[in-house]
Amino acid sequence: MFRTPAFEAFIAPARHYPQIWRILLGILVAFLVYIGPILAIFVLVGMFFPGIVYQVELALSSTETPQAMFILLLTFFFMGLGAVAAAGVHRRGLASLIGPFRPACRNFSRAVLGVGAIFLTAGLIVSLVMADDPVSNLPLAAWLAYLPLALPLLLVQTGAEELLFRGYLMQALAARFKSAIIWMGVPTVLFGLAHFNAAIDPKLTALLIGATGLFGLVAADLTRITGNLGAATGFHFINNFFALFLVSIQGEMSGLSLYTAPFTMEDVDTLIPLIIVDMVTVVLAWAVLRRWLNPA
Repeated sequence: MFRTPAFEAFIAPARHYPQIWRILLGILVAFLVYIGPILAIFVLVGMFFPGIVYQVELALSSTETPQAMFILLLTFFFMGLGAVAAAGVHRRGLASLIGPFRPACRNFSRAVLGVGAIFLTAGLIVSLVMADDPVSNLPLAAWLAYLPLALPLLLVQTGAEELLFRGYLMQALAARFKSAIIWMGVPTVLFGLAHFNAAIDPKLTALLIGATGLFGLVAADLTRITGNLGAATGFHFINNFFALFLVSIQGEMSGLSLYTAPFTMEDVDTLIPLIIVDMVTVVLAWAVLRRWLNPA
């Protein structure tokens, strides 16, 4: 059965108020709660402390500093709040978006450990065949000092995206529509498109959207078989840890990264095969984790 018993239990709270108008209103509410407070803070602070706003805008103009990355990651708190507010349109709360808490924590831990081991192995193999070594970005002592704050903020960022896409949206659609093309496909497509970047090569943009969409599909499937957001969030967390905190691309949210890659987003011919390798690694990690979580 494509809808597992665990997934049926996961979407059960959303069945009480599955109306399409509520889903559309929920999406609007999520967007407004996400964007509204950020804009309001900038406006209010700008009225009384324009110098602070200028400094923040200057910091955010480049995500190559730790301070800019901290601010960027913190803004995802409002995305998570938006997902909870959207669930409120259906008269339910945060717990219903996550699923059973203890299994979610267990699945999160397994995903972090299992996927982390696979990503580390794949990264070491890729580094052996790369012509150039990664470039040191942050001193090790500084990087370690930032982690106690950076890791919780990374959990905020990844958790917020999971709450919105695999929590609220996937649940709401699954409660209203029978077809997995809708309740898995729509969140996957929207998640991929949310990472559109018009500033880079169109071929690279299309591939990145595909890679992000693939991850969204993997996260949706993990949620489907487990009935909670733990595995998807753990997978997302460790994926972003490697991409943002361990080895990032120069100029691309590299402010908290220990190393940067020896190329930029302009090096399309280098990036395309690496993204394909990353996609293969994601599928491999998904297959292993899926077996671990659902051995039957």
